Amino acid sequence: MKKGKLSKIAAIAMAFTMACGILSGCGGSQSAKTADSAANQTTESAEGQTKGTQEAEDGKHINVAFFWIASDLDPANNYNGWVLSRLGVGESLVKLNDELKVEACLADSWENVDETTWKFHIREGVMFSNGKAVDAEAVKASIERAISMNDRAAEYLKVDSMEANGQDLTIKTTEANAALLNNLVEPVFDIIDTTESEETIQTAPVCTGPYVVSGFTPEQTVTLAANPTYWDGTAGLDSITVTQIADADARAMAIQSGEIDLTNTIDNTSVTLFTDNEAYNVSSIISPRVNVAYMNQAETSPLHDLELRKAVSYAVNRDAYADLIGGSAAHSAYSDSTPFGNDTITAYTYDEAKAAEILDNAGYKDVNNDGYREMPDGSELVLNYLQASDHGSADSAILATAVQSDLKNVGIHMEILSVENLSDYQTQGNFDLYTANDNSAPTGDPQIWLETMYTGLGTSGKKNLTGFQDDKIDEIVRKMSETFKTEDRYALAAEASQVLNDDAANLFLTNSYLNMVSAAKVKNANQPVADYYFITKDITVE
Repeated sequence: MKKGKLSKIAAIAMAFTMACGILSGCGGSQSAKTADSAANQTTESAEGQTKGTQEAEDGKHINVAFFWIASDLDPANNYNGWVLSRLGVGESLVKLNDELKVEACLADSWENVDETTWKFHIREGVMFSNGKAVDAEAVKASIERAISMNDRAAEYLKVDSMEANGQDLTIKTTEANAALLNNLVEPVFDIIDTTESEETIQTAPVCTGPYVVSGFTPEQTVTLAANPTYWDGTAGLDSITVTQIADADARAMAIQSGEIDLTNTIDNTSVTLFTDNEAYNVSSIISPRVNVAYMNQAETSPLHDLELRKAVSYAVNRDAYADLIGGSAAHSAYSDSTPFGNDTITAYTYDEAKAAEILDNAGYKDVNNDGYREMPDGSELVLNYLQASDHGSADSAILATAVQSDLKNVGIHMEILSVENLSDYQTQGNFDLYTANDNSAPTGDPQIWLETMYTGLGTSGKKNLTGFQDDKIDEIVRKMSETFKTEDRYALAAEASQVLNDDAANLFLTNSYLNMVSAAKVKNANQPVADYYFITKDITVE
C-alpha cells in the first residue's frame, strides 16, 4: 500500500466526518435532517418508552434500538421474519452458529434420506407461547403458509409434499435440493401458530422464542415480555422496549445519552466512541457482509465493457478502505469470514499502473487534457455512483468518496449521486454503480447468494439487477443443487468466485464488521455472526 495514497484517502474521510459531525454532534452523520428524523422517531415512541420505564420498575428491563422495525411481524411477509428472529420471538427448525454451521433448534435431529427426501424430528416438549404443543402438524402448517405467501420460501425449499406424523415431519422435494437444510434457517420459516387470526399474526405472532410481543407500533416500537413457556430455559430479562432508529449516528447518540441500553449496526467510524470505555460493552466480529459497489453491465452503461470493469477493479485500494472504516479487504463476492474457499482464488489487488495500462490499451484516452479520459469513441466518460439519501451509514459515504478519489487518479470521472428511491433506479437499470452492504451467506451456505445475485434463475434471480450473466455461474448453481457433500459445495463456491473475479462482476470492497454496543450494566450481549439473532435468552442486566 502506498503511504501517500492512504493519507490522502484518510484526509478525505476525516474531512467528511468533521463536516458531518458539525451537523449531527456525533461523527459521521450524513445530515442533520437524518438525525432530526431519528429524534422524531424517538419522540413518536414516547408511549412505548413510558411503558418500558414502568416495566423496569417491575423487573429486569432494557431499552433497545433497531435500525429497522417492519410494517408488520408476519414472518411470511417479505423479509419481516428477520425482525421477528432478531427480537428473540421467532425460531425456526434449525439455526446457524458462529461458524455458520447448522445447529438444532425446534428440530433436534434430521436425516437426508435421499436426494428428494428429508426427515425431521420435532423436539419434544416445545410449546407455543400460548401453551399449545408444537408438533409436526403445527410445523407443517406454518411452513406451508410461508410457501403459499412468499415466493422466496417456495423457491428455497422446492416442496413436493410434506407429511406429519406425531413429532416427525417428512419433506419431499420436486428435485434434488442440497441447500434445503441451510435454507430452513431463514426466518421466513419461523414457526408460528397458524390457528391464530391474521391480525394477531401480523401484530403479535405466537411463536416459541424466549420473548413474546406485548405491544407493536409498525415501523416504530415493539415491546416484549419474557415467554413463561420457553423450552430452552428462562429469559434473562422480564421485558424489553425496542425502538426503530434508522440512522447509525442517531443510535450512537441514543446510547451515549442513556436513552437506550443496547444496539447494533453501529458504524466502525463511531465504534471508537465506546471502545476502551468502562461505561460500555462492545462486541465486534468480521461478518459475512461485504461492502459492494455493484456495476451495471447493460449496454446502456460504460461498464458493459469488461476492460473498463477490470481497470476499475485494479484502481480501488481495498486495504486502505478497510483501514478507514474497519473490517478487511474483500477478495470475492463471499466474505472472508465464510469457509467458501477465498484462500484458493485469484483476487484483484490495488495496482494503479495496471489499471492505467488496461485503459490505455482499450482506447480510453484523455483527449482534451482535462484530467479525465474519454470513451474509445471520443464521447464523455462519466460513471454515476448511486447512494440512497436515507441510508443511515457513514461508512458507505466514506467508501463512495474513496472510490471516487481512486478512480480520479487513473483518469475516470465518477459522480456520487444521492437519490431518494434507490430501488427505482436499480429496477430501471438507471445507474453505473450503486453501493450496498450485503450478507454473502444469509443461510450459511454458498448457493442461495450466488443464485440470487448472479443468475437469472427462478424467483431468486430477480435480485440480479446489474445484467450480469455467465453460463458457467448458472451451471455451478445447478451442480450445487445436486451436491450434498459440504466440502464439494465449498469447492464449487470457490470456482464461482473465480468466475466472478475473472468477469470483474462487481467491486468487492471490504469484509464488514458487525458491532453490538451496550451499556455496562447489560451482560451477555454478543454480536452473532448470523444476522438473525440479536436479542437472546442469555442477555440480562445488573
